[in-house]
Amino acid sequence: MNKQLLSTTGLILAVILFLSFNIVTNGNLKSARIDLTEDQLYTLSEGTLNIIESLDDPISLRFYYSEQVAQELPSLKSYAQRVKELLEEYRRASNGKIELITINPMPYTDNEQRAKQYGLQGVPIEGEDDPLYFGLAGNNLLDGVESIPFFQPEKEDVLEYDVTKLIYKLSSSNRKTVGVISSLEVNGEDYDPLKGEAPSSDGAKPWAFMAELRQLFNVTVLPIDIQRIPSSIDVLVVIHPKEMVESTLYAIDQYVLKGGKLISFVDPYSEADIPEKDPDNPMAAMVYSRSSNLPKLFKAWGFERNGADVVADRKTAIKVDFGARTGNKPIDYVLWQGLPAEQLSNEQAITSQLKKLEVATAGRFEAIEGASTKLTTLFSSSNEAMLVDKRIVQFRNDPLALLTKYHAGTLSYPYAVRVNGMVKTAFPDGGKTKEGVVKKISNHLDESKQSIDVIAIADVDMLQDRFWVQLQDFYGEQIAYNTSNNIDFLINAIDDMSGNHGLISVRSRAGFSRPFDHVVALKQEAEKHYRTQERELQKTLDETKQRIARMQVERSGSGEEILSSEQKQEIAELRANVNKLQQKLREVQANLRKDIDDLDTKLKFYNIGLVPLIVALIAVITGWLRVRKRTKGRHQQ
Repeated sequence: MNKQLLSTTGLILAVILFLSFNIVTNGNLKSARIDLTEDQLYTLSEGTLNIIESLDDPISLRFYYSEQVAQELPSLKSYAQRVKELLEEYRRASNGKIELITINPMPYTDNEQRAKQYGLQGVPIEGEDDPLYFGLAGNNLLDGVESIPFFQPEKEDVLEYDVTKLIYKLSSSNRKTVGVISSLEVNGEDYDPLKGEAPSSDGAKPWAFMAELRQLFNVTVLPIDIQRIPSSIDVLVVIHPKEMVESTLYAIDQYVLKGGKLISFVDPYSEADIPEKDPDNPMAAMVYSRSSNLPKLFKAWGFERNGADVVADRKTAIKVDFGARTGNKPIDYVLWQGLPAEQLSNEQAITSQLKKLEVATAGRFEAIEGASTKLTTLFSSSNEAMLVDKRIVQFRNDPLALLTKYHAGTLSYPYAVRVNGMVKTAFPDGGKTKEGVVKKISNHLDESKQSIDVIAIADVDMLQDRFWVQLQDFYGEQIAYNTSNNIDFLINAIDDMSGNHGLISVRSRAGFSRPFDHVVALKQEAEKHYRTQERELQKTLDETKQRIARMQVERSGSGEEILSSEQKQEIAELRANVNKLQQKLREVQANLRKDIDDLDTKLKFYNIGLVPLIVALIAVITGWLRVRKRTKGRHQQ
């Protein structure tokens, strides 16, 4: 009787303790969690905390979310909870400087009207009469307004960066000024910076990186033949300086010597520099120079870009489909590379937390012996890269031949370098004007006042949209999905050189799909063994078919075939050989996937069969031990 009473009392106490525990944890540990992700994506980064701590004036964040409309969208509801919890963390970390207001914008109300005024998007949902609002608007004391029109679940990996960038833009009243000089139409044709668009849809569109720069900096586009760089420019970005006049080179030289920061993008063969077609001279496009360099300035600063080669790298090659040239199949294009984190400098804040950069037909830099400057490599090729004469790319680019003739090297080539140190001017007598007169500007310097700070990149194409971003239309709004860290590298460089490090650590957390490295290695190894054999078989097959075709067109004047019995026998043998070649070619192509399919089978067995089998076996053993223990206890009683 006493044992039964104790058991009942214990059960009641256990229920009370369970309910009490839930009440306490729900009230005090509602958002508590352990972040076990590799990059701590669910924890506010140090950069975010620094920006929040540096807030001088309070900021109001209005989170607009149509909760009722989202009831039938469980995945979006889950993501909305994630966004709300993150915003709560911002509020808690701000010590009262950030006010968070959650608003349900019911239709035809003032709240819905304000959401539209803030630029938030009301998205129609199938089966619902009312639109879905899921965005954020921020205000500061100076009536500054910034917004995130709609939280895209596909962009969850950059959620913290987007929110922190919004807060940073509201808190930063003193934006840095970036000057851009380019021979390419990176700003679009007749771009209007006030409207943020080109006047005609037929003209060249602005490159996407320009819009990204304008979100964080005051961007000034300078003429390609400028004679003096304004002192108000905090960082100068020079892109593809083709055949730049000497007076402009002299202006850049003096700007750097006076302490100006320079980021230069040069290229041995720019994919983005597309020549205009000339119907009267079809060869003009082929001999058109796509190269750019700053040899006189680079030499004065202690390094040079070798103008004869582009760098090929099988280890990091991007798969590209060239249509008929590659059999309508994607192959490793060794001139376009996706650089992993291992090939980026972990000692420089600009690159230490980036995950992936993409370059195309890039060049390389070399230090000049005895230079007074120090070169730091920011990112480079792998140690298996080889050099390709750029004339091969310009005149007879054959992606398949480049792959099959590839021979791995043993050297790593610098794609981007940072240069620091005391230097002398490259133009001691001044620069030559358009009129041919050599003269000095006022306050001419013969040597730098302090250590120069220059970043040089041997690739222009990494700024082109296709190598870092995908633009998609979302109910009339262009949404950018980053596919690499190329834009992050540029903005990090500007931030670092201008003395602003707040967003660097946050920006670098943007994640990309992690490749199955072992699968990639298997693919490359398989292609290395079979691609040459496949090409030889295909060549033999094509030659055999051509031989048959030539024999079949031999006819008499009346149109009748004049083939002898021997020739007919030979054609029959050739056709049989064609069938054998096609069968062998199919076997070779199948071998390209054999090891990958074997690995796939093993992984499925481990995940679908072996793990559940182990769990079931553990359950059986545990059950058997319990039964044995219970039976043993009964025998002892």
